[in-house]
Amino acid sequence: MNQPNQNMPNIAIIGYGSMGKTLEEIAIKKGYTISKIYDIDNPLTEDDPMNFDVAIDFSNASAVLNNIKTLSKKRKNLILGTTGWYEQMEEIRQIADNANIGVVWGSNFSIGMQFFYRITQRAAVLMKKLDEYEIGIIETHHKLKKDAPSGTSINLAKFFINELFQYDGYSSNPNDVIGNGKKLHIASLRLGDVIGEHTVKIDSPYETIELVHKAKNRKGFALGALEAARWINHKQGFYSFNDVLSSYWV
Repeated sequence: MNQPNQNMPNIAIIGYGSMGKTLEEIAIKKGYTISKIYDIDNPLTEDDPMNFDVAIDFSNASAVLNNIKTLSKKRKNLILGTTGWYEQMEEIRQIADNANIGVVWGSNFSIGMQFFYRITQRAAVLMKKLDEYEIGIIETHHKLKKDAPSGTSINLAKFFINELFQYDGYSSNPNDVIGNGKKLHIASLRLGDVIGEHTVKIDSPYETIELVHKAKNRKGFALGALEAARWINHKQGFYSFNDVLSSYWV
């Protein structure tokens, strides 16, 4: 474990897979104190003293609800880096509000992806009055990623769905898209150990534009999660990672 730094919160890591191990590596390099690591052999329980300020959860979607219920009983703040739990969003928000704790969630904790979100959103606004362009999203992740399409891809799709009248939703099933111009298609690939690649393809009869983001490794996600932990320390409320960075990028 690393030496304490008074300017940073003490961190607990929930989930010690590839992402948890990367988080540990980057946290130590940045001078954070890691007070506890929870995994399948050392689970988070109510009896634990929880001698930390903020927990960062990169476990799995099925554990998220129980984790926040346990943490809320001792009023511990939480960073939710796990994806695939979004159907429980309102329940988790209510738990955070009732316990007066701070929670930051994000489908993608890469700071570069937050730039990419803003670029994509601007593209959607610029296309608002153009009717000859179609949008598609192609995303690739490692073969162990369980949710498809990814939360990141869904967020990218929503920028166009919110701005362009021709789309009323998205689908990952090609049969829903063929002959139906109302569905924005998200194509998901799961192969190898790809960290994360997202391409927004904007096509017309005359030209094609592609916006691409590729994660080189997991370190960018770890840096973003640690920044969120620093930001939420001593705060209350339910926030997205976008809220964290928006407070800087006025």
